Amino acid sequence: MHHKIFLKQMKRSKKTILYLLLLFAVTAFFVTSVNLYQNSIHNLKVSEETFSTLAVTEIYGEVDKYGELAEPNSEEHIGYQAVGVKGYDVRDILDSEAVESYDLRSHYGAYIEGHPAMEYGYEQEVNSGEKTDIWFTRSNNVIRFKIQGAEPVALEYNPDESYTWGWRPLYLEILENAAGFSSYPDYLPYNHFGFDKEEWDEHEEDIKELNQTDDTDKLILYPDVEYIAILGSHISWGRIGKVGIGEYRDRGLYDDQFAFAKPVQDYTAICLTYDGSREERTYEESASPFPIQRVEDVEKNPELKAYFEDIWQDISIQQYTHNVVATNDVTSVPAFHLGSAALTEGSLITQEEYEKGAKVCLISEDMVKNQKWKIGDKLDMKLFESEYIPDYDRNLYDQPIYDAEETPFVEEGEYEIVGIYSRYPTVGNTELASNTLEILPYNIYIPTKSISKEREPEDLLIHGSTFSVKLKNGKVEDFLEDMEAKGLTERKEGRYEPKFTFYDQGYSAVESGLRSMNSTAKLLLLLSSVLLLIVCILVAYFFWQNQRQTVGIFRLLGGTKRQAVLAVLRCALILTVLGGATGGILGCGVTYLAGTGIMERNMEELETDMTGTYDMSGFAQQEADIRIQADPLATMGACSAALLYPMFLLGFAAMDIHKEPRELLPKGKG
Repeated sequence: MHHKIFLKQMKRSKKTILYLLLLFAVTAFFVTSVNLYQNSIHNLKVSEETFSTLAVTEIYGEVDKYGELAEPNSEEHIGYQAVGVKGYDVRDILDSEAVESYDLRSHYGAYIEGHPAMEYGYEQEVNSGEKTDIWFTRSNNVIRFKIQGAEPVALEYNPDESYTWGWRPLYLEILENAAGFSSYPDYLPYNHFGFDKEEWDEHEEDIKELNQTDDTDKLILYPDVEYIAILGSHISWGRIGKVGIGEYRDRGLYDDQFAFAKPVQDYTAICLTYDGSREERTYEESASPFPIQRVEDVEKNPELKAYFEDIWQDISIQQYTHNVVATNDVTSVPAFHLGSAALTEGSLITQEEYEKGAKVCLISEDMVKNQKWKIGDKLDMKLFESEYIPDYDRNLYDQPIYDAEETPFVEEGEYEIVGIYSRYPTVGNTELASNTLEILPYNIYIPTKSISKEREPEDLLIHGSTFSVKLKNGKVEDFLEDMEAKGLTERKEGRYEPKFTFYDQGYSAVESGLRSMNSTAKLLLLLSSVLLLIVCILVAYFFWQNQRQTVGIFRLLGGTKRQAVLAVLRCALILTVLGGATGGILGCGVTYLAGTGIMERNMEELETDMTGTYDMSGFAQQEADIRIQADPLATMGACSAALLYPMFLLGFAAMDIHKEPRELLPKGKG
């Protein structure tokens, strides 16, 4: 019970409250500074790991309309602008020590059986106010059909300039179609058959032969005669039953659905052209038969028969062909990096999956809607090589073009869906060429190494949307110095030059603020450490001086040295626990309130500074990880620093405990 003597004496002393308050205050200060410092280190690490710096690389040159180098002021010259260049040597760019990684994306078509390639059109109201989604097919179709009735049918040609609205149905029985997924009705509306006046006139002899008359202002179809026709894409399809089965949805029968088209396989020499700021595709049209024929005439003509057999086979694949982009890092795609495309469900492809060439993929929400796919589904894809597709074309559409002779399958496998992404409007990036940030709404992204046959670098297009470089954070200036030293960015006639636009997702702005906070946290940690040391020494010294008399009396009454030291130490530990615990709690509160307040002000300033320069949707995703909060382990560690007080106390006690008890009493006592 000897320790009660010391506890009573400690309670009676007015100085005890002062000692407790000092320990409480210095511990709170130290806990706050430790947490702020730890958070500053954590936030710097988070910014390094979650923010990345992308050098969007566009190739510029004095070029002609085909993107080929041209002499300035020559007739072919159209200006100095960004173009796509096949075989451009990027090794000098990648040699820079500032480069962390790069991505050269390649394009493929993917045949996925049972899943026709569709594009969302609109929502249509059907029976009793019920609404259904309407889809557009993305490619041609070939049909075999007969007309209904026992009399010939004359279909009057109405060119675009005299377009007639209204009920103009062709009643027919479709015997077979190359796509195979659709359920046609017993009629299709018609008007101009897909021909303008000039094109119609060019087929005058073909029309006479089909009609078996001299009429050229109409098509005449006969009963009990089987016809074959190549049609354009159809725009009024609704899904019924399981995925892969379509049903025609009439919009009023004023659409020209019985419209012929040249199949995409008959367009050759397809290449990019530049006229102003946009890219387009130009092509040559190979000679094609008239798109509607009598089947009996086709069977009699070996050349015509072979043509329609080939087109039938190609279109049966084309209707199920989807766009695939092979990448080593989808976050290197400018649209993903800047926030105009972002993951909404599942996960991104991991670095390990890229390196191992795992059969995994990302799909868009558009595809989820029209294919009813979900995370975990496996897509059985047959891949063939394709070219970069900049945008929709009314003849070529925006699909990779399958041709059994020209584009054989190079890979087959089941790809598991691991993530779903959405597209968002792109803002604040007017310095880039218009197509650089655009991605098609139905791109499927897969790891490049999942395809066993590697494409030759000279066959791949170097373009702002296909090639990008990731830099080490904070190394933009070093990278530019390297490029200037190599003379790559110097504008010279007769060569292409890379132009770099840097996007660090706000890292440069965030990093400066975080480093400023880190410096402040270091200073606070140093001050709090020194203050903690001084307070612990002073409190230990004066507390011992206050306890010497009690120790002296206790020993005169027969108490041992050991008992006296342990009793004093117990009292000190009580003060330490009380001061440390309450100081720790206060320190956590101060950390949260003060730190979060500072961070919010900094973030508001950063967002204000970054708006208009950066797309903020990407920044918002990273911002959630950069916060100030008290770490329990760090707080406990900081609180335990208050144990310096009893340790110093033990030191002062050790210097006096061996003295005679009377020497511990105040002068004039004992």
